[in-house]
Amino acid sequence: MENKHIVVDELRDKRSVQELCAYLEISRSGYYAYVKRKGNDRDEHLKHKIRSIYEERDKTVGYRRVQDELYRQYNLKVNHKKVLRLMQELG
Repeated sequence: MENKHIVVDELRDKRSVQELCAYLEISRSGYYAYVKRKGNDRDEHLKHKIRSIYEERDKTVGYRRVQDELYRQYNLKVNHKKVLRLMQELG
């Protein structure tokens, strides 16, 4: 079942998610649940990078500086609100 979600994920820029899900006989809500689960892994990697930046700077930087460093060091464009939320989760 997970393989069908991967296929939709890979082809979603060529066809609509609705068409792909109908063709593969999976629900759109199931596909979006898969996307959400997949996103959690990315957030964990991002948290690790945020923590390393924060500790490199002796815990004296805010979320905007961390956002800038994510772009400089890792070439990642991350919304400042997401950086703030993840920093708050780190405690």
